[in-house]
Amino acid sequence: MKILLILGVPLLLVIAIVTYLAWPWLLIFIGIHSEPNPPRPEITYGEFPFRLEYVINGERKVIQDTLICEFDGFGADEANGKYRKWNDRLASGNSFRQPLLEVNGKAEISYYPGIARYFMGDLGHNEEFQQTIADSIVIERGGRIIKKDGRVFENDGRTVSTQFSNASEFLDKYHIKLISWDSTQPIKNTFSK
Repeated sequence: MKILLILGVPLLLVIAIVTYLAWPWLLIFIGIHSEPNPPRPEITYGEFPFRLEYVINGERKVIQDTLICEFDGFGADEANGKYRKWNDRLASGNSFRQPLLEVNGKAEISYYPGIARYFMGDLGHNEEFQQTIADSIVIERGGRIIKKDGRVFENDGRTVSTQFSNASEFLDKYHIKLISWDSTQPIKNTFSK
């Protein structure tokens, strides 16, 4: 009986502490998952061709592919509650980020075709986004994310920076001349219960 008391009291204390710490998260999890799903999109599949033509070191190059976006059901998290999930991939099967240039072995400049939520007309009520070439070229470095407006965000060891505002600044800073950029406009989607 004494051994049971010696082992039981610390075990109950540990269970009480774990329950106390986990209880709020458990309530949030139950609350989120008891919400109804958001409305389904009327259009669940889209193909969005894009083409980027540029000159680097006197050589003309073209990145051309098709972004494929598909509805992938519903997800849930603490920040957004329940939301629509989208898959995106390139028709060619290539990597989603298309490298343009490596700078000093420390940074890579890549072309990023965009996000499925934008192209499938699924931005939130207060979200506005107009994709430009400046938003499509990303510069990755170690350590943090730097947004165009100067805000800094920590990341998992990579930096995404789109601090140039037009093609001439990109030419001056990285010696890449952008010739043309064509990207399909997003669809106008509707959502039904």
